Formats: sequence, C-alpha cells, structure tokens
Amino acid sequence: MKLTDRPLFAPLAALGAASVILIAGAVWASVSSAPEPAADTEIASAETDGDVQAATASPDAPSPAPAAPPVAPLDSVAALEDAPSAKATTATDVTSAVTQPRPAGNFDFDQVINKAQALSEHEFQESPSVPAAAGDLNYDQYRRIEFKRDSAQWADDTTAPFRVHYDPRGYLFDEDVKISLIDNGVASPRPYDPKEFAFFDLPLSPEDQAAVGFSGFHVTTPLNSAGKFDDLISFKGASFFRALSAGTVYGASARGLAIATASPNGEEFPAFREFWLVKPAPGADSMTVYALLNGPSVTGAYRFVIAPGASTLIDVEAVLFPRRQLDEVGVAPLTSMYYFSPHSLNRGNRDYREAVHDSEGLMIELRNGEWVWRPLANPNQLEISSFATEPPLGFGLIQRKRGFSDYDDLEASYERRPNVWVAPKGDWGPGRLTLVEIPTANEYNDNIVVSWRPTQPWEAGKPVRLAYQMTWSLPAPAVPPVARVSATRVGISPASKRPMFIIDFESDNLDLLKDVVPQISASAGTIISPIVRPNPQTGGLRLSFELETRDGSLCELRALLVRGNHPVTETWLYRWRAS
Repeated sequence: MKLTDRPLFAPLAALGAASVILIAGAVWASVSSAPEPAADTEIASAETDGDVQAATASPDAPSPAPAAPPVAPLDSVAALEDAPSAKATTATDVTSAVTQPRPAGNFDFDQVINKAQALSEHEFQESPSVPAAAGDLNYDQYRRIEFKRDSAQWADDTTAPFRVHYDPRGYLFDEDVKISLIDNGVASPRPYDPKEFAFFDLPLSPEDQAAVGFSGFHVTTPLNSAGKFDDLISFKGASFFRALSAGTVYGASARGLAIATASPNGEEFPAFREFWLVKPAPGADSMTVYALLNGPSVTGAYRFVIAPGASTLIDVEAVLFPRRQLDEVGVAPLTSMYYFSPHSLNRGNRDYREAVHDSEGLMIELRNGEWVWRPLANPNQLEISSFATEPPLGFGLIQRKRGFSDYDDLEASYERRPNVWVAPKGDWGPGRLTLVEIPTANEYNDNIVVSWRPTQPWEAGKPVRLAYQMTWSLPAPAVPPVARVSATRVGISPASKRPMFIIDFESDNLDLLKDVVPQISASAGTIISPIVRPNPQTGGLRLSFELETRDGSLCELRALLVRGNHPVTETWLYRWRAS
C-alpha cells in the first residue's frame, strides 16, 4: 500500500473502551508575568461511529412553512427550499429566526444552517447501507474502482479553475453521501451514475454497481504547474478532509468535529452527509463548499472557502446544533501519524529510516506571547496532554525537517507532508488545547489528535457558531519572532547512564542567540549538567542536559533560552517516560 494513500478513515484512536488513569500534573516554569499553560496526562481510548445523510430536492419546491419539516426515513429532511432560514446573531451562539421565503436561485449558507437545525430536532437515523458485495471489498479491490476522468465535474468547461472527482462507497466507506451543485445560485442534485465508474472485473453485479453511491469527492486544480490539474482537497470518511498546497503530498488530516476522543465510553464520529459545491466563476482563485454534518449527538452546517497556492488557505465557518449535552467536544481537530524519529524513546524497530511521521511536533502561539514546540511521541500507552486555558492565537501539527535524507523514503515522501495550522476567529471561550497520542506499531494509521476542548458543555438545543482559518503548507505556516527548535534528540549518556537530551535552536537573526542562558525545569527528578554551546553545522545553539530521574516513571520537561529573563527561543516541552 502506498503510504500517500494511507486510509484516513481508520485512525488508531479506534482502540475500544479503556479506563482513564491520571498520571501527571503541571510543569511550566515561570518565564514572565504572563499566565502560563499547564500540562497534564491521562490514559484513555475508544470510538464508535454512526451517521445519516440528507438529500436535496428540486429548486421548484413550494413555499417554506414556518415549522421544521419532518425527516424522511433513512433519507433527509425536506428540500432546503421547504425550510425556514436560521440566522447567526452572535460570535459564539446562534439564535434561529424564521425569515421570509427565499426565491429559487438564491442559495446561501443560511439554508444549510436551517437544514442542520431542522435535522437536529429529530432522532438520528443511520445511512442506507452499502451493497454487501461492495462492503466486502478489501483495500486493494476498492482502490481499483476508477472514476473516469472525462466524467469529472466541469471538465468540459475550459474556463473552470477547479474540477470535482467523485469517490464510490465500498470497503470501509459504507455511508451514503448526497452531493448537489450550485450554479448561479441554483442548487441541483448531482446524481450518482455507475457508468461514470470503471469496476473492471470486481465481484459487483450490475445491481450492486447501481446501488453503490458516493462516499465523498476530491477537488483538483492547477496547483503545481499551469494546465495540470493536481489534487487540492479530499472530503471522505466521517467528517475527515485533507488538503494540499504546492509541492506537498497527502499527510495530516482535519475533521469537522471530534466528540469524546479517547473517552473510555467510546468516541463518536459525526459525518458530513451532504455537500453543496459552488461552481467557481472563470478565473476564480477560491472554491466554496457547504456541508451538512450529522451524528447521534449533533448536527451542523459548514462553509469551507478553499484558496489554493503555495499555502492553501481554508476559511471554515460552522454552526452546530447539539442533540444532547456535549461534554467532550473537540473543535478544529487535526489528525496525523507519528511513528518514530531521533527524539523517540522506543526506536528499537530495526527500521532503516531515520524518521517516519506525517508531523513532527505541535506548535502553539499562546496569547501571552509565548511560542511552544512540543515534539510528538509514540507512547507505550495512550496519553493525553493539555496546554493553555484560553484559546491560543494559533496551533498546528508541523513537519519541520524537509530533506530527503531526514526520512530516506522514496515512496512515502515524508519530507513533502504538509504543515496544518489553525488560527481561531472570534471568541472560542475557555477550554484547553488537548493533544492525544496513541501507541502504534506501524505507520499506516493516524495516532495523533489535537483539538480545542471547551470547558463549558454545549447544551442540547443551543446552537454554537465557530470560525477559524486553516493553513496547509510546505513552508512554515507561522514564523515565531524567537529562535525555533530545529531538532530534538534523546538518548542515554554513555558516562552516567542517565537520560540525555539534545535540543538545537536556530534563527535567521544570529544576534538573537547572543548572551543567552538556559532555563530548564522538570516535574520530577533533577536537571544535571545543562550546557549551551554553538553548533557550527547550523549556525545556531545546542542545549544539552541530563535528567536524574530518581526512579520516577514520568517527567514533564520544559526548556528555553532567555536573555535578561526574556525568552529568545520557543519553549520546548517533552514528556519523558521510563521504558
């Protein structure tokens, strides 16, 4: 299996129920008078799944009724044009109001919001099942189903800057997705047609092929060179989506919403059950996609404005309607894979490569001006870490090493996996930025999840509005004004047999690293022999130190370089675990 095609629908978070064990507490040493984040850890896992989709009716539907329409069994609420419009009135909450009927040819986000609200007032219903023969396909068989290029949406329009390619159901993709196209404000259903797919000699009868339906889609555009249409973004599986910028290959993923990630009661995966794709005007530099989210506990309306380039920007706006009180919501969740690297403690896998990961670390811009770098880990047991108590200015999963020799993998091209950065808009309210790290024995499943978890539960029936901008890029999506952590290495001191840590700091501003001193703290044990010396290979500085563990099983480490008690580098965080 090509690693660039690793199934994003099977995150390693799907481990079944487990108990929750509190392990550790705070370990942030003081740098300034600004409030400081806290880190904590616990053990958990599990997930469940379920969803339903909605269908779009003719734009000639009758005038809207003031009440929420009924839900048709196993299908959808009534046509969008049959429903009243809901209008957001505050940055965080949404108050619905019935408005005057909207004429045909004036499709907008309010109609998706209203549809999500109407759906939330009824019990969740499962999606129509995929034909058994399609569900029984294995991974290699499913990949053989080919959507014909000449069937791509807008392929016959030479002025169209984007094209859409549809994905079939089958294998693990068993939930039906409805798709509509919006042209000049008019929404029209995009029907599934088995003739647009090549099924070759797969064991699917004509009846099976006719009942397969859509599981999602991906959009192409001239991303890397003029006239050549490359993948830009893919929506497929639950609420997962992945995007690319120039020069990148698929890696980290995002989700519309996370619910109870790593919970002992099981994780819920609400799904995008319906999409509306707006046909861009000739020469347009962005594309708009609307999506309807549905799950046992929540519905939601999403608007994605996708602008490709050297950095692909995605503006996300969402209005969510909880069906029940939601206590464990993950906002703007990012998912990735981390297997091992030079900073890993459990590298005894005999792999010839130096590192294997889609993302190397979590970068955070805190509101107090501090920049944080947390190397990712592949722990021996599921762990959860929390950072900050108010929404950061930005956070993301970052792939910093960009040389082929850093990975030495001709097929996976890990050096080309995109960074993903989230910049919140508006007030997300108090909460915690939460990182979930799950053990994995291979590189084929996502085992990293980061999201913002609000402190206050979302109340049943009370809508919530959220907005943020995502950056998907090969270069750094955000440039700290301080020196960055360019490498982390962990090992054992040959002399003392104590754990030893090597941290390289680099900056384009060499004056930034003059006359600095280290500031290091540990939640347990003692820091031994801290040394800062120039690194002639990088032009930066190298900090090294040892840890006297005193038989501790876990220790939170924090290190940075300061001048006059002012940070001149990112704050490096690391969780050391006894092997």
